[in-house]
Amino acid sequence: MFTMSEQTDYYLQIESTLALAGLDALTPSEVHGTIVGAIANHLRTGMTPDLLKLIEPGADANDGRFAPVSEMLYELYRETSEVLFDSKEGFELVLPDDDAPLQQRVDGLASWSKGYLLGLLYNDLFSIDQLPESGAEIARDMIEISEAGSGTDSEREEEWALAELEEYLKVGSQLIFEFIYSERAADAPTLSQ
Repeated sequence: MFTMSEQTDYYLQIESTLALAGLDALTPSEVHGTIVGAIANHLRTGMTPDLLKLIEPGADANDGRFAPVSEMLYELYRETSEVLFDSKEGFELVLPDDDAPLQQRVDGLASWSKGYLLGLLYNDLFSIDQLPESGAEIARDMIEISEAGSGTDSEREEEWALAELEEYLKVGSQLIFEFIYSERAADAPTLSQ
């Protein structure tokens, strides 16, 4: 999807678009997580998400200040969908830069996870229990990660733990997507001759 420097630029671009609309309580990580979860939900339920309402329930799409946000959300949705469907491309989470303070990066990971769960479970047509056992376990782990905070370990140990959690979220969200995708493909009607 993007390189590390592009990831930082992407994070800043999302952050500035949100700020211009007065949505600075949202983080780019939470927004990206919401998009990734919503893609999996859409694939599973067939319901197209209203992305603006997902990230800001009180937002009015007719209010001009939200137009750039809505445009950015759907572009991010399209790009992320393409990356998830093309397993050869490297899927990356949108998180604070590696040079950001540790607590900011921990918060970014927690908010990405929170957003992912919001997107995945935004309607009552899908629940964690509908995933295969390992998928449900990953989603439950994400609930715990969404409540993460810094610990009392050394900074080096915390950096390592953060990298492990980031990789877990990345691989876990891809696996959930693949579980749903393979289930949909298996349910598709086949042509008989």
